[in-house]
Amino acid sequence: MSSKSFYFSSILFAALIVLSNFTVQYSINDYLTYGALTYPFTFLLADVLSERYAKEEVLKVVRLGIVLAFVPSLLASDWRIALASVGAFFIAQPLDVYLFYYLKEKFPKLWWLRNNGSTMLSQWVDTMIFFHVAFLFIMPWPNVIMLALGDYAIKILLALLDTPLFYLLAIRVQKRLGIKR
Repeated sequence: MSSKSFYFSSILFAALIVLSNFTVQYSINDYLTYGALTYPFTFLLADVLSERYAKEEVLKVVRLGIVLAFVPSLLASDWRIALASVGAFFIAQPLDVYLFYYLKEKFPKLWWLRNNGSTMLSQWVDTMIFFHVAFLFIMPWPNVIMLALGDYAIKILLALLDTPLFYLLAIRVQKRLGIKR
């Protein structure tokens, strides 16, 4: 990965995290926040990068994205949200990368499985960590669970809807350019 691609991807990760941390503070309804609409794009970005680059390179991008997002997240959102988000991202995003490469190795032709399988499992982990750390002592536990489930349902829907985008960005473009991994 070129240094330009590395820094651009890391900054994009950080921007998506900060945007999500800001928008998660605002509810759409009793079961959903606006953060659920932006955060899934971090997983799509990781999957697109994972299709093209080595695991170690993608993990470096993820780590730098976390570091770059921390202070702006503290400024853009409540400190609990910033800490919960960065902590959840620190666990879930590398999990997504590892699962992606595992599924890619085991089922190399099933590009949709590695895209959706890694994302859906790691987003479940992310969602449970985030909502429990960010809101558990702020609101009643049943409300935290309802928000988490609503958030996760949207993340599943967006993961399924971004499958054609993953194909276009990660599979089709590489085939056109003659890139083999």
